[in-house]
Amino acid sequence: MNAINKAILVILAIAVSIGLGIYASGKQFALGDIHQQLKQATYLYDQQKSIANFTLIDYDNNILTPDSIKGAWTFWFFGFTHCPDICPITLGILSATVNKLKSKHNIEDDIKIIFVSVDPERDQPAKLKSYTNAFSAHALGVTAPSKQLAPFLKNMGIIAIKQLPKQESSDYSVDHSSSIFLIAPDTGISAVFGAPHNAEDIVQDFLTIRKFYQ
Repeated sequence: MNAINKAILVILAIAVSIGLGIYASGKQFALGDIHQQLKQATYLYDQQKSIANFTLIDYDNNILTPDSIKGAWTFWFFGFTHCPDICPITLGILSATVNKLKSKHNIEDDIKIIFVSVDPERDQPAKLKSYTNAFSAHALGVTAPSKQLAPFLKNMGIIAIKQLPKQESSDYSVDHSSSIFLIAPDTGISAVFGAPHNAEDIVQDFLTIRKFYQ
């Protein structure tokens, strides 16, 4: 190999290295951009983490697994039907979010709300169905027996603590996490929304994340 050819190879190697460096820095810049654009969400998709494996039962007694949600955007919220405040408020916000995305922004993607009951003892399928349907036709209520549900909650970082009832009552409450998770069509965890929630902020963040995902 003569000196000219060697010089050409060196120049090409330098060019490729510079190109890769520009690509990498460009990708980091894009990630920086998306974090700056988000109003409420914490972006997680760049961590390449899929939703924890699960086998849940929906309100029609159908099995729900990660394969069941592939191809759809899903908003996940964990609560229980006897919840007096945060659960109905959050489901109302998620319902408004999906309605805005469909009607105002003409998003034709498959978008679902997954409400996971952390109170399987009381939240039987019929109860879950009437509860979630009261908020949105896009909402699906799911749960699982406690022993099966607990590992999934742990893997998702969800806290659910049953409060002992008062002596004169059999009623009880469950303290639980209030975050909303956005799962991408490939089951990757795209973002988490901490409380307090706002429908318009979630809409704008979803549009930003969806644009980056595409």
